[in-house]
Amino acid sequence: MTRLQFYSYIVEIFKRTDKSTEIYRALNETITDIANRYPFENYSFQSWIPCVVGQEDYPLPSTLVHISHPIRLLEGSAATDDGFPLDFITKQEYDALEANPNRTSPETGEPAKYTIFSDSILLTPIPDSTDYLIEINWGKQATALSVDSDTASFISAWDEIIKWGTLFRVYLGLGLTEDATPWQALYEQGINRMIDRDKDKKNSWIGRVQNNNL
Repeated sequence: MTRLQFYSYIVEIFKRTDKSTEIYRALNETITDIANRYPFENYSFQSWIPCVVGQEDYPLPSTLVHISHPIRLLEGSAATDDGFPLDFITKQEYDALEANPNRTSPETGEPAKYTIFSDSILLTPIPDSTDYLIEINWGKQATALSVDSDTASFISAWDEIIKWGTLFRVYLGLGLTEDATPWQALYEQGINRMIDRDKDKKNSWIGRVQNNNL
């Protein structure tokens, strides 16, 4: 749905047309909440990061809210090359293997393990070739709907849940707690229902995975 379609959908229940600012704010807050709590639904990306010889750290996207483990290493410079999952280790385990990865001449090799630290992927062994790609699957922050033609990146199964979350936030923002409570309950139930759906159908959460070279 577009922002305008969501507005019309919500006003059918809310009835009042003098609170468009509050409705649009609540709509964006709801979309952001869903994307942060449930990042695989159409805010999913598959991205590739080229390796650099002697470089151990690779920054994650600034809009990332979730990363799926394990990440993969592709043995080549194209997304179609063969690869394998890397072993995830803790930062303490990484430090034991790479006491000083920034030294002048670090030992290098084909990466086999990784950790996440300070919004970056740290590899070990440190890459010995540029013919590697790091493949990550990640959830992205939601983009606010700012004009009427903007479209929320959710499949239609989420429309009613987004309506419930928006009504909950609008009523709560107006201080109408009793009116907000049933919409909050429906909203939470709706999100839980989608999570349960995904437990039964593992591939349904993928949504529209977008390729994104980093």
